[in-house]
Amino acid sequence: MLKSNIKFPYGLSNLEQIATNGYVFVDKTPFIELLENERQVSFLRPRRIGKSLFVSVLEYYYDLKHRNKFDQVFGNYYIGKNPTALANSYHVLKMDFSGIDTPTYEKSFEGFLKRIKFALSEFMSKYPILDVRTKENILNETSPATCIGMFFSSLKSSPAKIYLIIDEYDHFTNEILIRDLSEFKHSVSQDGYVRKFYEVVKMATQSGLVDRFFITGVSPITLDSFTSGFNIVTHLTKSERFHDMMGFTETEVEELLLLVLEEKSRLPQIMDDLRKQYNGYKFHPEINHTIYNSDMVLYFLSDFKHSQKYPKQILDPNIMPDYGKLKKMFEVANWQDNLEVLEKILKEKEISCPQIYQFNFEKTFGRTEFVNLLYYMGNLTLKGEDELGMPVFKIPNAVIAELYWEYYAHILQERAELPYEEDRVMPTIMDLARGNEKPFFELVQKNLEILSNRDFRKFDEKYVKMLIIAYAMQGGIFYIISERETSVGGYADIEMYIRPNNYKTHAEYVFEVKYLKKEEENLLEKMQLEAETQLRKYLETDEILRNKPKIRAFTIVVVKDQVHLKKVSLS
Repeated sequence: MLKSNIKFPYGLSNLEQIATNGYVFVDKTPFIELLENERQVSFLRPRRIGKSLFVSVLEYYYDLKHRNKFDQVFGNYYIGKNPTALANSYHVLKMDFSGIDTPTYEKSFEGFLKRIKFALSEFMSKYPILDVRTKENILNETSPATCIGMFFSSLKSSPAKIYLIIDEYDHFTNEILIRDLSEFKHSVSQDGYVRKFYEVVKMATQSGLVDRFFITGVSPITLDSFTSGFNIVTHLTKSERFHDMMGFTETEVEELLLLVLEEKSRLPQIMDDLRKQYNGYKFHPEINHTIYNSDMVLYFLSDFKHSQKYPKQILDPNIMPDYGKLKKMFEVANWQDNLEVLEKILKEKEISCPQIYQFNFEKTFGRTEFVNLLYYMGNLTLKGEDELGMPVFKIPNAVIAELYWEYYAHILQERAELPYEEDRVMPTIMDLARGNEKPFFELVQKNLEILSNRDFRKFDEKYVKMLIIAYAMQGGIFYIISERETSVGGYADIEMYIRPNNYKTHAEYVFEVKYLKKEEENLLEKMQLEAETQLRKYLETDEILRNKPKIRAFTIVVVKDQVHLKKVSLS
C-alpha cells in the first residue's frame, strides 16, 4: 500500500467505522480484561486523548445487538482473539453530555434533559422491551431525574441487564463552572437537577438493574460535588494499571510514524519534534513515562503522509477553541490569584501544589483547586514530586505552552491599555524572521514604557523575558526555548529557532537578557559585557549553538523601560 493511502482515524470515534474501513487502530482492547474486575468505574482524562473512541470500543464489545459484528469489528484486535465471558451480553445505554448549550441555567437544564431523552429513545428503539405508551410517558417527563427514574422503573420486570456508559459526563457542567461558579454549585448541590439524576442512577445500580457503568470526562469536580449522592464509583483515573488506556505511548507513536515515513533516517528528528509538541502527559507521579495527545498525533500524521512535510500549523486548528476555555478558566473564582499562578508557571516552568482527588465545595475555591483544575483540563501535567513529597506540576508540551503565552500576551496588552491586534504584532515578528530585529524590540519597549509607571515595582529580568516570549510566540513562526541548560553550564535565556513547519524562516536567535533599575543605569556597560561574555561562551562551546552557524546573538539589557540591544559576533 502507498504510504499516502494509509488511513489514520483523525476525528473519528466510531470503532466499527475504523475497523471496517481500513483505518489504523492503536489497540487498547487489552484494557477491557482489566476493566471487568470493576463494576462501577469513572476514568478521567483531558480532552482529545481518545475517550470517546474508547467508549465506542466498550459499546461495540458489550452490546448484545452487535453480537453478529464481533468478528468483523474485533477480529484483528487483542480482545477479538481473547474474548471475555461478558462479550455482547448487555443492553447498553449510552449517554453523551458534550455539546450542551449552557448560556443560562434554563438552557443548561433543557439541554441536559434533551440528551437524556435522546439516549433513552435510542435505547427503547434498539431494544423492543417497552410498549409505545410507556415510551411516550417516559419521554414526556419534565425533569432529568423523573425521566430516567420512570425509565428504570418500567424495566424492573424485564430481563434487561444494563451496561450504562456516559461519555463527557462533565462537559457541560465544566462550562457552567467556568461561566458561573454559583450556578454550578446550585446545579450539582443536594437539590440540583444534575445530582438528582445521578442519585436515580445510583439506586438503579444498587437494585441490580444497572449491572455496570463506565463514566468518562475531564475533571472530578462534578462527581465530587455529589458526595454521598453518588458514592459507588471506583475511580481509576490515578491507577498505574490504567495509565496508558488512553493517549499514545512513545512506542505507539513511533510505530504509527514508521507506517508512513519514507526516509527512515528522519525518524529521530521527527520523533524529537513530536515529543516536544504533543507529548508530556503523566497522570501518576511514579510512572516513568509520559503520554502523547492522540488526537494531535493523528492530525500530524494525516497531513504528513502526503508530502512528508510537517503541517503548516503544528497546533491542530481544532485545538484553538481551547484558548477561549483557558481564558475563561482563569476567571473562575479569583482572577488575580489565578493570574499569579500563570505568571509563576511561565516564570519557573513548574509549580508545587497538593494533588486533589476530591474537590470540597464547603471551602473556598483557591490556588490549590485552580492548579488542579488546570491539571485535569490538560493544561498542566504531573512532573513528579519535590524533596518534601509535594506533587510538582508543569506545562505538558509546546502546544499548551503556546496557548498560555498567547493568553499572557493578551493580558500584557490589556495592562498597557493597548488594543490586542495581531496586525500590530505579526509584522514585527515577520521582520524578526527576516533578520530585522529593530521593529520587534521597539514594540517591546513601547509596552515597557506604558507599564513602567504602574508595574515596575515587581519588574525583574524574568518579567522582561516573559514579555519578549509572549510577543515572539505569536503567529507560530518561531519555536522558543526559555532558559535551556547548556552543555557547558549556565542557561541560555531565550532561543528562537526555525519551527519544523516554517521552511521560509531565515533567522534564528539567542538572547541574553539583563534588567537594571533606573538608579543602576551606570552599570549598563558592565552588564552588557557580562551578557556578551556569557553568549560568546555558549556560541563557542554549547553543542546546539555551535552547530548553528547562522544564528544571530544579542544581549538585551533593559534599564527600567529602555531596551538596549547589542549584537554579539564571534568574528
